[in-house]
Amino acid sequence: MDWKALVPHTSKSIARSGEIIDREGGVLPGAMAIKYFPMAVERGQGSLVWDADGNRYIDFLTSAAVYNVGHCHPAVVEAVRDQVGRLQNYTIVYFYNDRPIRLAEELIRTMPGTFPKKATFAFSGSDGVDGAIRAARSFTGRRQVLAFRNSYHGMTTTSLSVTGIVGQAVKDRICPDPNVVFLEYPDPYRNSWGIDGYRDPEALTEAAMAAVEEAAATHRGDVAALLIEPAQGDGGMLFPPRSFMKALRELTEREGIVFIDEEVQTGLGRSGRWWAIEHDDVVPDLIVSAKALGGGLPLSAILGRAEILDSLPSPLLAYTHTGHAVNCAAAEATLAVIRAEALTEKAEEKGRRLADWFRERARRYPFIGDIRQRGLLMGVEIVSDRKTKAPDKAMALRISWAAWERGLLLITFGRDGNVLRLAPPLNIPEDLFVEALEMIDGALDDASSGRVSDEILAHLKGW
Repeated sequence: MDWKALVPHTSKSIARSGEIIDREGGVLPGAMAIKYFPMAVERGQGSLVWDADGNRYIDFLTSAAVYNVGHCHPAVVEAVRDQVGRLQNYTIVYFYNDRPIRLAEELIRTMPGTFPKKATFAFSGSDGVDGAIRAARSFTGRRQVLAFRNSYHGMTTTSLSVTGIVGQAVKDRICPDPNVVFLEYPDPYRNSWGIDGYRDPEALTEAAMAAVEEAAATHRGDVAALLIEPAQGDGGMLFPPRSFMKALRELTEREGIVFIDEEVQTGLGRSGRWWAIEHDDVVPDLIVSAKALGGGLPLSAILGRAEILDSLPSPLLAYTHTGHAVNCAAAEATLAVIRAEALTEKAEEKGRRLADWFRERARRYPFIGDIRQRGLLMGVEIVSDRKTKAPDKAMALRISWAAWERGLLLITFGRDGNVLRLAPPLNIPEDLFVEALEMIDGALDDASSGRVSDEILAHLKGW
């Protein structure tokens, strides 16, 4: 990022952040990043972060939906401090430790279904997806995976192979896997069938399921898993019809296909339920969790049917730091905070208010095209024309920049880069929630009134 070119367009002091930006460019490859603003985060507390220049921000990104309980929650910090002072970790590949056992017991309690369950751990959503697919292939003896276009599942070899938002040409060159079939995710707002999925969800389900049924029939006897996000996150926070999820589950049960519910971004209370798939009354075979699980420390989990996880031969779920003691302590504390502070209920209430607020603003701003929300899983689609639904990435970036200028971290995502991503901590205090709404209001006005220069667009990479 050429931060110096952005200096004339911001009232903030960004020199110290700029020094860090320059240093990063000399030692870290660009493939690590999709940069938005010229800021280097230095400190976080609760729903606030500060950059290296001392600028304060309300966090409506939470490091990509990681800090569901806020930054440096005292209970998480204390759990980490206590554990790291006694035992940082010792590999459970060879010996035993109760930390991952305790966490597994807690996670299993959250999962729907009456069947015997187990859990295993790694470090990121990517390797969680890898492990779930390995287990499905081991259990079924099959190879094919049904996945969805515009999905995001990670950057390890297997998870990238099943990620639909990365171009196929790139994947063919880097991680070719002929055993992945991509299908269209039934977006009620915009889909290739031309169906208004809000008015007629059953028609959208029927169209989408026809393609799924065809793929299952083509590869019958060789489909190991169906992998789906219950809300397609980086695709733009898309929620399929509930009837679609039920139909998918019926198909997987009929065909003996492992249903993998990828809840890396959507889980742990953010949707107003422990797991977003609970909104659809569907019980998956496996759930993959990460992001918010570790309370800020790197940790992923696969939980689900014991017989599926037990089907993998040793040591195919073993890593030196599997079930890392400190990370598991942080996760156990995070789950306790979600329960103690009733954060699923708070996500439901604040998410509903936030969606209603945007619906009111949509009367004034015609570029607000669609508002998608369950709990504090939320995306607001920005369009240049409501009738044609033409994506307007430039306007979305202007709004994000204007929000940043006012002290709010709000970025864009989606297959066209035109969706505002709203993911504050579930326990954001009321005063900061109201202040954030005022900042968004100002940002919408700034962007629509031409007060955000087009010159900034060339410097904001974004999705």
